[in-house]
Amino acid sequence: MPGRFVEPIRTYGAACLRRRAEPAAVGAPETADLLDRMWATLRRDGGVGLAAPQIGVNQRVVVIRNPERPARDQRLDLVNPVLTTTFGEQAPFEEGCLSFPGLYFKVWRASGAVVEFLDRDGRPCRLSDEGLLARIVLHEIDHLDGVLYIDRVGIWQRLGLLPRLLWFRLTGHRGN
Repeated sequence: MPGRFVEPIRTYGAACLRRRAEPAAVGAPETADLLDRMWATLRRDGGVGLAAPQIGVNQRVVVIRNPERPARDQRLDLVNPVLTTTFGEQAPFEEGCLSFPGLYFKVWRASGAVVEFLDRDGRPCRLSDEGLLARIVLHEIDHLDGVLYIDRVGIWQRLGLLPRLLWFRLTGHRGN
């Protein structure tokens, strides 16, 4: 049945994680199908966000499970999101990533973000948040631009990650 397939998540070393994603077809059935496959994958892997490049699709599409909302209202679909501004203090927060299973460390980001995007049906939307949702959105938009969260850590921390990153690259590790 279309739209219900769970996709494998690409891990560090996959070329698709370093490409800048192309705009998605707004309101198209294939975009709706992509969103459904991304949600099935996110549910399986238990994350809070997933960008299309993480499943090998080079399109500007993100799904986010907003943990700050009631369960029935957590789904957020972002098609062709554009980060218009960040605001607030730069602050550290321990981040993880489905493309780096089991790897968590502090990443410094702005505490707030404003993003314009289209919803599943092609309606324009604007999101402004200062908190966890902003961090999730910033992390996922980075994926659309080929930027990984390891790119946002200091050189000494990155050097300490080298053995683990090499292991990810060599094994294609999926993790637990």
